Amino acid sequence: MAALFRSFSRTPFLGAAVRPTFSSIYTSTPSQFVRNFSFGALSVSSSSSRTYASLFPSTSSSPFASTNILSSPAVRSLGSPTNKTQRRFNSLQPKKMKYRKKHKGKIPVPIGGSTKGTFVEFGEYGLRIKEGTRLTAKQIQAAHTTIRRKIKAVKGSQIWTRVFPDIPVTSKGGESRMGKGKGSVDYYATRVGINRIIFEVGGGGIRREHAKEALRLAAAKLPVAVEFVIKAEQVKPPKVPRVNPGIITITKLPTATPKPSVNSTPVSSSVEVTA
Repeated sequence: MAALFRSFSRTPFLGAAVRPTFSSIYTSTPSQFVRNFSFGALSVSSSSSRTYASLFPSTSSSPFASTNILSSPAVRSLGSPTNKTQRRFNSLQPKKMKYRKKHKGKIPVPIGGSTKGTFVEFGEYGLRIKEGTRLTAKQIQAAHTTIRRKIKAVKGSQIWTRVFPDIPVTSKGGESRMGKGKGSVDYYATRVGINRIIFEVGGGGIRREHAKEALRLAAAKLPVAVEFVIKAEQVKPPKVPRVNPGIITITKLPTATPKPSVNSTPVSSSVEVTA
């Protein structure tokens, strides 16, 4: 190919316009199109006498440094496809973290009587887990996709995800020494306590049977026992005032005055003096 270009650079061409012949391009097969376009199916006019190297200007000092036909302005104006590689973006992972890794931790157990996150708040129906577990981003995304596909026929229906995977989980590769903290982040997960609502659906006048079927299919994607919750039927307990165990209040009880007995005679404090 280089020898062909060098022979072209020594031979004067009678042309000012260098462009691919579109008749030969569009009437050929894809393989012929590449061959014709690469070897320069050129149309030349007889208006000037410039060499092949002068048709393709270059900043190099070599007379035939620019030997690529695609580098000509006429061909560049046609536009060439660009190979753009886009990273797979997962919405169920934190965008920014203070520390890249975290400790494994434990499943939270609400022992103080808190009912936060255990009732349906936004939608009309919910999915509540019956035991504490750790859910991965892949499991949450699979359940969310299942619900969306099931209720998308109902116009105006919505999905609320009440949990978010923000804990990085690492995994070590093979042939690595013992110890913790050396593995790279493999996926993200979240620790969910018992009786937490993880999904809610509602809006658009969705029927109870339709919502229950969608949440039932989503429950098959989760590694934990769940239950179907209806917002209209749930009963919230009354709020209990929070007591700080660090503060002890001492109240002084009033002292009771003793009552006089019935049989006792009153004692007079006056003394009579007789002469």
